[in-house]
Formats: sequence, C-alpha cells, structure tokens
Amino acid sequence: MTAERKTLWYFIGALVVGGAERTLIDLANEVNGEEYDVTIWTIFSTNPLETELSPEVTVRSLTDAGRVSNGAIEGVESPLVYLLAPLKFCIVACREQPDIIQSFLFYDNVIARIAGVFCSATIITGVREVPNDEPLVRRVIDRVTISLSDAIVSNSTAGRDYAVERGAEEENVAVVYNGRNIEQYRTTDSAELRSELDIPTGATVVGTVGRLVERKGHFDLLDAWPTIVSEIPDAHLVFVGDGADRERLTERVNSLGCDDSVHFLGTRQDVPALLGAMDVFAFASHYEGLPGAVIEAMAAELPIVATPVDGTSDLLENYRTGLFVDVQSPDEIAWATIRLHQHRSLAETLGTAAGQRAESEFTIKSMVDGFERLYQEIETEPEETAYAQPLTE
Repeated sequence: MTAERKTLWYFIGALVVGGAERTLIDLANEVNGEEYDVTIWTIFSTNPLETELSPEVTVRSLTDAGRVSNGAIEGVESPLVYLLAPLKFCIVACREQPDIIQSFLFYDNVIARIAGVFCSATIITGVREVPNDEPLVRRVIDRVTISLSDAIVSNSTAGRDYAVERGAEEENVAVVYNGRNIEQYRTTDSAELRSELDIPTGATVVGTVGRLVERKGHFDLLDAWPTIVSEIPDAHLVFVGDGADRERLTERVNSLGCDDSVHFLGTRQDVPALLGAMDVFAFASHYEGLPGAVIEAMAAELPIVATPVDGTSDLLENYRTGLFVDVQSPDEIAWATIRLHQHRSLAETLGTAAGQRAESEFTIKSMVDGFERLYQEIETEPEETAYAQPLTE
C-alpha cells in the first residue's frame, strides 16, 4: 500500500522573472512527486513563469489583480488586495490543513507565519538576501514574527547569520544553496546572436544579468565603461533584464556618450545563449542573497568580475574562480575587466575553475536534495533536528 502524499504548499507573490521565482520553479518541478503533492499559491494571477511548470504542479491564485511591468507586479487597483489576499490564504489553510507551507520572500514569509497560527502545517520561511538598507518597520515585523517559523532556510551563510540575529534559534536555520541546470549553459555558438545584437563577431562583450535596479550596481558598471572602452575600443556592454531604473540607466548612457556600445535587452528567455556570447561577466551588486545569475555565469565558464557581497562570496573565491572588486567602485570594475581582457590565460583559468565549482556544488539536483532532506528532518522530534550546517555540503 502506497503511503499518502504530503501536501506541500509554496507561497509567493507572483511567478515573475526573478531569482527566488526561478528557484521555486526548479524546486517545484523536481521535488519527489511520489512523496509530495505540490501546489504553488500566488497572490496575483499574472504569472509569466507558470508555463515552465510541470503539469503535476498546481497553481492557485488568491486574486485576479495586478499586471507585470518592468519585471514586477504593478497596476493593483486597491491596496485592500494586500489585506484580503492574506486573509483568504489563512482561511484556506485553516480549511484544508496542508502538511507544509514554504515561502521565500519577506512579505510572503509574514503571511505564511500568520497562516501557521490557523493550521497545523509546518511553516518554512526563507532568507533570500541580506539588505544593507532595511527599513525599520520591516526589521520590527520580521523580529516579531520570526518565531512563528518552524524552520528557516537561507540560500547563503550570511542569510543564516541574519536569521539568527533576527531571533531565530540556530538549530532551526538551514542553508540550501541555489542550483541551476549546468549543462544548459554550456553553449558556444554565438555568431548568430551577436549578429542579431549588431555586435561584431570579434568584439569583446562584457555582460550582466539582473533586474535594472540601483542595488544591482548597474550605475557603477556604467561609470566604469568609458575607462574600459578607452582600453578596449571594440568593447560592447550588454544588460539582460528589466526593472524600474531602466530609464535612468539609459539617461546615464546618453550622458556618458557611449550609447553605441551599450545594449539594454530587457527580459529574455535565451539567457544561456546570451551568456555564450559574452567574454566577461560583471556583477557589481551592492548586496545579495545567493545570486543565480552568478551561478549561471559560472556554469557558462565565464571569467567573472564581482563584488564580494554576502552570497556572492559563497560562490566565488578571489583569483580562483573570479575577480573581486569593492562595492561601488567603478575604477576597480574597469581595472579588473581590462585585466581579464589583457590576460586571456587568467580569464580562461578563472572561467574553467568557476565552471567546475558550479558543476560540483550548484546543480538543481543538489538544491532539491537539500530541500528534501529538510522536509524529512522537520518530521523528526525537535531534539533530533539540526539544520545549522549547509545541507548541500
């Protein structure tokens, strides 16, 4: 006789393009369907990534509100949505009594924790980033509600420390690193794509992937660009992604007089191919969780220039798998990028080493295995459970 599957609910605002959303899609698709009946709950019904889900995964939305603009949900007609949707979720959780509710982002975490008061589900909440400018009200809400989580899972060691500092018991906090389909990023044929982007085949392409928001360091990268072009005249800079700061970034490009060599591609579905068209990957973020974009660049065996912020420093080691530069330091970004261009053997060595580490530690399988171990461990008695070490190590 087959044991009854456990009901596993994932809760997130919407399935838009983003790191947490991408992790959720991969996790929901690959988690053991014989053991878990998986449902993804969203607040909004506009879910572009829903098409990538397995048919076995159910999606249920709490409202019909919202639309996607610049990669985020906008157009909510009434702020009551943010009150009524959580209330509805709590009512449904009380009625249906799922076994596990898991969330990933701050607002969703708060709702999941409150829902746990009304049902017997095990509540797993997440830490996806460690912000350096967190509003006071968010800090207070997090600290007040964090004890309502039965377990907390972070994608970085810094996130684990952050949760403990917020008041979580250390033994209730786990680390599960993000994963990617490594082979998907092992592509080399980029001639056709470069032609589409109007970039000469032999030109040097520096690229980055991420939301167009200030904390991602895109303005720092742009400020470094005139120096880079002065040393690498055929260089082109490619931004993949969309966001609220796209217009401001475009204005900065125009003010720098380098619009001929900078390309804003918006949200794309061919990121592996775009990475294959790059020679250097730049990631100048001001703070992070565990950036999937960097894992993807590692998988593509690209030499990487990055800031050693929380999360990124879990992925890369200076002069072994990438080059680190200080946060908000355009001069250092320029120096490191030029150095990789001038020293091709260094660039190749770093890229190869990064690819090997991605393949050994940051696969979808290792990520899913980590989450499934967590699900199994939370079923044991509290005194037998210990999450304090990264589950993927």
